Amino acid sequence: MKSPAVRYLALFLLLTISIFSVLATPWAERVFVLPFTQMLVDLCALLIGLFDSRVETMGDILRFNDGLGAVQVLRGCNAVEVCALLCAAILAFPGRIQYGLIGAAAGIVALQVINLFRIISLLYLSRGSQPVFDFFHNYVWDAMIGLEGLLIFFLWTRWQSKQAPAVTSKGVDQ
Repeated sequence: MKSPAVRYLALFLLLTISIFSVLATPWAERVFVLPFTQMLVDLCALLIGLFDSRVETMGDILRFNDGLGAVQVLRGCNAVEVCALLCAAILAFPGRIQYGLIGAAAGIVALQVINLFRIISLLYLSRGSQPVFDFFHNYVWDAMIGLEGLLIFFLWTRWQSKQAPAVTSKGVDQ
C-alpha cells in the first residue's frame, strides 16, 4: 500500500468497523450508550431548566409537565454513530496521534453541543405541528448533524496540515 489515499481509506475502514463492532455489543450498550444517552437527556433538562421550569425527564423521555410535547432520546438520537465516524476519519488521517486525539475529542464535544441544541429544539417543535416536527427530526437535523461531522473533519484536516511540516517527494522540507 504505497498510496497515502489507499492507506487512509484502509485505516479509516478498519477503525470504523472496529468502533461500530464494539458499539454493537450488549456490553457497550449497557456500559456506555445507555448511560451516555441518559446523560444527554438530563443535561438537556438542566439547560432548559435555566429558562423554562416546565420540563421534566422520565428515563430517556424529555417532556413538558403540562403534557403538550415530549421527545424520547433513543440510540440513533445521541449522535454516537456520527462521533464514531468522525473519530475514525480523524484518527486515520496522517499526522501526529496527539493531534488526532485532540481533534477527535474536540469534534465529539462540538457534535454533542449541536446535538443538545437538536434535542432541545425538537422538544419545543413537539409542542406544535406533528408534520413540522417529523420533517425537522427526520430530515433537517439528521442532515445537519452529518454535515457538521464533515465540516469538523475538514476544519481539523486544515488545522492538522498547518501543524506538520511540508513534505516533498524527497523528504521533509528544511
